[in-house]
Amino acid sequence: MAPLSEIQIRELKNLVANAGITFRENSDLSVHCSFKIGGISPFIAEPETREQILETLSIFRKLELPWKILGGGTNLLISDHPNDFVILKLSGGFKEYKDIGGGLFEVGAATNTTPVFRQISQKGYTGAEFLSTIPGWTGGAVIQNAGCYGGELFDLIEEVEFLRNGEILKRKPSEVEHGYRSTEFLKKKDSIILSIRIRLKEGNLEEIEASLKEKRDKRNSSQPENKKSAGSMFKNPKIFDETGKEIKAWQFIDRVGLRGTKIGGAQISPEHCNFIVNTGGAKASEVNQLVSLVQEKVEKETGVILEREVEYFGSIP
Repeated sequence: MAPLSEIQIRELKNLVANAGITFRENSDLSVHCSFKIGGISPFIAEPETREQILETLSIFRKLELPWKILGGGTNLLISDHPNDFVILKLSGGFKEYKDIGGGLFEVGAATNTTPVFRQISQKGYTGAEFLSTIPGWTGGAVIQNAGCYGGELFDLIEEVEFLRNGEILKRKPSEVEHGYRSTEFLKKKDSIILSIRIRLKEGNLEEIEASLKEKRDKRNSSQPENKKSAGSMFKNPKIFDETGKEIKAWQFIDRVGLRGTKIGGAQISPEHCNFIVNTGGAKASEVNQLVSLVQEKVEKETGVILEREVEYFGSIP
């Protein structure tokens, strides 16, 4: 797809400015993601209310502009040339959460999961401690049904609020297709998550603090020292050995001898080989070459097909 023209961007800027919606031009997307990889985006709109989201999308449609929504950027590999689409990124009230009472919390889609779920836990509510170890935004966590240490977000959700086809909808978890690291939002890519409501039980604060620390320490010890990554690159394939123990994605990568393999600035982490890390100046194309190498070699030598967990944002050759 051809890059957007200066005329298109100028017209877009005028319409968005007249609507009172905050925007950025020529943004380096590498600062918007944990991989620290990504090219220059011509335009990012940052609506702060539901009305502004609808207005922004109306402008995009009027100008027939392709667009994508960008969240916390922690499970994402961004294109080296993201110049053929514009971006919507939630701001304002979507960055907040509310304590409604009785263990019920409303959490905006643009809240940062780590501090928010730590704060909620430290109010004396248990069940969400694992979410304090998952970086990124709540909206992305909903889309992926993020989880670890035996818990996943949809275990806690009472209601999801989202925008689909110009309509704001609210659904219970039973009304949303979801499973291991997957939801209908991820498969269809036709919705914008706005907020969730979760319900937690009261717990013992001392035990909650111990649980937070235990999970934080476990997470830190199991991840590479180089934090410039997008987390686990591949989903665990749900394969078990003869004793019933799960064989993880990293074990297959290690088995075929790819630990530490490097292409350009991208490297399969020597510490945890289900992570690809940016050792400095890595390109999205180099990461993708490593992803393809892993998938091809693991399938050829073990017969196992590893499915990518990290989402691609824009065209990546």
